[in-house]
Amino acid sequence: MTDAAMQDTAGQDAAVQDAAGHEAAEHGTARRDPAAPDPATEAVKETGFITAVIRALENERPDPYLTDRHAELLSTPVSRAMAAEALDAGGTVGSVIVRGRFGDIALSRAVAGGITQVVCLAAGSDTRAWRLGLPAGTAFFEVDLPGQLEAKEELLEPLGEGPSCRRIALGADLRDGTWPGRLRSAGLDPYAPTAWIVEGLLPYLRLEHFTRLLTQVRELSAPGSVLLIDAPHADYFTDPANETFLAFMKSRGSAFRLGLDDFGGFLRGHGWEAEAHTLHALAEGACPWLPTPPARLCPPRDHHWLAHARLA
Repeated sequence: MTDAAMQDTAGQDAAVQDAAGHEAAEHGTARRDPAAPDPATEAVKETGFITAVIRALENERPDPYLTDRHAELLSTPVSRAMAAEALDAGGTVGSVIVRGRFGDIALSRAVAGGITQVVCLAAGSDTRAWRLGLPAGTAFFEVDLPGQLEAKEELLEPLGEGPSCRRIALGADLRDGTWPGRLRSAGLDPYAPTAWIVEGLLPYLRLEHFTRLLTQVRELSAPGSVLLIDAPHADYFTDPANETFLAFMKSRGSAFRLGLDDFGGFLRGHGWEAEAHTLHALAEGACPWLPTPPARLCPPRDHHWLAHARLA
């Protein structure tokens, strides 16, 4: 099945919003009050801390594959209830946990190799600025919907300590084409290599929106930049074991849309030197620098890509 075939074709009219961030479409004809919260945007914002619950549960295990002591603080009663509902509907945890460890190692390697600026798009509950012990000279930009990052900061206040690096929070909707300019105004140097983190975002995008986002990232990237990114495999959408979960996500306003047959090939076609692995391949030791994840995190129905790319 082709990548384009995985797109949700409903609402391909003027009501479809640009979704190079948390993508959402308004399918009705009634006009919405601009001052009122966008239900689709709010639905996607709610998912931000579900991944923190998953990381907190992993951290509590006697044999955690990913350690994140900060995640417990982000596990609010609301997010725990939402996570339980999603898991009951058939959601899986492997992609969240394995991509977390994959990204931790790849980012640490990039910084050790001399990269001094990091951009985490749709940062949500990401805690790397706090927990990886990055050098003080590292500029760590977090970009997410307005209000999302402030909520995270408030929940992490009991730590009594801030990030070791220089964290810059930017409240911006990635559907707004002004975010690259705002990122530069916030201090990003497009002439210096950047480590980009794009996790958990692609399922919500259509192919053309992902392509636009990738173009924007590349335009801001100097040679030597790296990209840490994940996406569903196209098989995720055709596996009967995932039907209930996909219907659940659609019903709550955050439908999964994008899956790719060859993620590495797609990234290479857009100028990146890329290595991409499925969870199943990682469970067989496909990535030499990543500790092999346990089988419990790589069930047959969790068809998911993890990729590490570099701009030559």
